[in-house]
Amino acid sequence: MTKNTIHFECDNSQNSNYQNIAPHIIIVGGTSGLGLALALHHQQLGWQVSVVGHRVAKISHINSQYPNIVTYNCDLTDSVQTQKLLDSLTGICFQRLIYSAGGYTNERVHQLNQADSDKMLAINLQAFEQVFRWASEQLKHQSSLQNQSFSFAKSGKLSLICIASIAGIMDYPYASLYAKSKRAMIAAASAYRLALAPYHIQVNCIASGYIDTQALRDLNDGDASHKPFIMSTQTAVEHIMQAIDNDIELAIFPRSMRYITRALTYLPKPLLNWILRSKLDKKK
Repeated sequence: MTKNTIHFECDNSQNSNYQNIAPHIIIVGGTSGLGLALALHHQQLGWQVSVVGHRVAKISHINSQYPNIVTYNCDLTDSVQTQKLLDSLTGICFQRLIYSAGGYTNERVHQLNQADSDKMLAINLQAFEQVFRWASEQLKHQSSLQNQSFSFAKSGKLSLICIASIAGIMDYPYASLYAKSKRAMIAAASAYRLALAPYHIQVNCIASGYIDTQALRDLNDGDASHKPFIMSTQTAVEHIMQAIDNDIELAIFPRSMRYITRALTYLPKPLLNWILRSKLDKKK
């Protein structure tokens, strides 16, 4: 399940041992695409990195190419398996968790079936809520420790970050399950941000446009260059890290997409519904 890497338990009596230990980040959905790019970026910054994924081939690749990254195998669609993973991580010190896992089915092209529906709901919303609930309790415990010199000196605030989507920004009746689940993620992150503020725990939500990942290319016959305002993974990482550093509650990028979504919100609701249904949704 994991590689043989030392983790440091969160214990008041051991805080004095933390001074020279690198901060630790856990990235759920960190074995490919944007999640892996964020993992490698944090590793370059000197962080201890743990990633969670479910594809054996991807985990094996990381174990081979990046031996200092700790890997965990977990199917997030299985709540029991997810809870076992979280139980195994309980007590391990980390200063940042990013939920980057996501499931997508093009509902404008394919009729949503039971399997796709269950998978998207489980990964985009249910597992996210399960992980965020657990992570918030772990970080609240850490924030209560008397000596925070290790955490704050090297990594800033304790932080929770989720990767949503710009698809979740717009509120209209014909939105897809993917868009609705990402909208719920955005709302949940906002609630966590308010609730965890007294504990000095930072919560940020990322709502990006199209990112040129292998997963997106696979959904578009190997080439996603036609997607509007598509950005490279490296550019997305830079935007995300800037949003975390600046503690932006909801980071929407690229700028062009942010302006478009803001403009659309000023349209009369019936017109907005008609535009988004005709442009974004499958024909009924």
